[in-house]
Amino acid sequence: MMMNGWGFTGRSGVPMRFEEQYHCYSVAYADKAHLEGGDKILLPPSAFDTLARLNVDYPMLFQLQSPSKGTMTHCGVLEFTAEEGSCYIPFWMMQNLLIEEGSVITVTNVSLPKATFVKLQPQHVDFLEITNPRAVLEHALRNFSCVTKGDVICVPYNNKNYHFELKEVQPQDAACIIETDCNVDFDAPVGYKEPTRERAEVCPSPALSSVSGTSNSQQLSQNGAKAEDEDSKPKGIRIVDGVVVRPDESDCPTGPSTDILAKETGTTGVQPNAAIPIRAPKVNYWAVDAGGGARLDGKNPVALKDKEGNEVDVRKLRAEAAARRAEEAKKNAPKFPTLNNDKPPVPVSKRKTRIGSKFSKRKNGGVSAFEGTGNKM
Repeated sequence: MMMNGWGFTGRSGVPMRFEEQYHCYSVAYADKAHLEGGDKILLPPSAFDTLARLNVDYPMLFQLQSPSKGTMTHCGVLEFTAEEGSCYIPFWMMQNLLIEEGSVITVTNVSLPKATFVKLQPQHVDFLEITNPRAVLEHALRNFSCVTKGDVICVPYNNKNYHFELKEVQPQDAACIIETDCNVDFDAPVGYKEPTRERAEVCPSPALSSVSGTSNSQQLSQNGAKAEDEDSKPKGIRIVDGVVVRPDESDCPTGPSTDILAKETGTTGVQPNAAIPIRAPKVNYWAVDAGGGARLDGKNPVALKDKEGNEVDVRKLRAEAAARRAEEAKKNAPKFPTLNNDKPPVPVSKRKTRIGSKFSKRKNGGVSAFEGTGNKM
């Protein structure tokens, strides 16, 4: 007696067929929702015992058929851990078979040739937004064992499910795509429209525009409306008459009012911190605070003039502006309470040195600091 394949059978070289019926459920029932990105199914352990005794081809491929609907597809197997009498398949495969949870399907072991060409059609134009669709599809098809013509497969990518219809499969309607060089082609997505070039507007002839005054008035009114729209649009930071004009900041939080801010650190009020925005003080010497007037290119500086065209002395304007700033700073300076509104007296130190007036006495007395015998001649 010879051992043919995995089974002990007398029919040498003749593979036996596996065909069973199971109640079908989606892979979510088995807590394996990640299998929705492929075509692997779960079969019961008894199916593995039967297949192990048969002369089957590897990898194991199966044909799923619904007796009630007359639909058919193909798939691979991942594990033999399902409950007896039931199998778990991806939900998109149940949609292709037009069956519901608990329906009865027939599972048959088959042998399929290697695929040489596959043509896919995306079911929505959103697929065109993917930067590299071919690389995404090649990565997703690694989870598939075989393809069947007419099926609609689901490819999850970037938290979104993309569906593709298999329009063409060669060399036959069902083929294996494991370890094979397969050419992939894309058909136009469902709902895709070719972009059309808009015809350029023809400029009106001068004779027509001169005859019809209404058209000119309409055109002028349109131009005026466009100009008003441009003026009404919010603009960015710009300088108008020497003043920096910023966009509207009414929506931005300005923080607490300056009336409740503490004038000094430690006093009553809200203490200044990094969370409180500080608006820079306005200045009126923007045009004159521009250096001493020397140009880097060696040319003579252009004289500064006011609106009437009179020449302005920059140094005089700077001196007046500095005087105004000093006067405002003096007004806003905090005042400390004093006794007689005079300067506070300078405290006099009462410390005494250790030697007191020792050296001063000797100096005034004309006595040398060294009175030993070495000083005598």
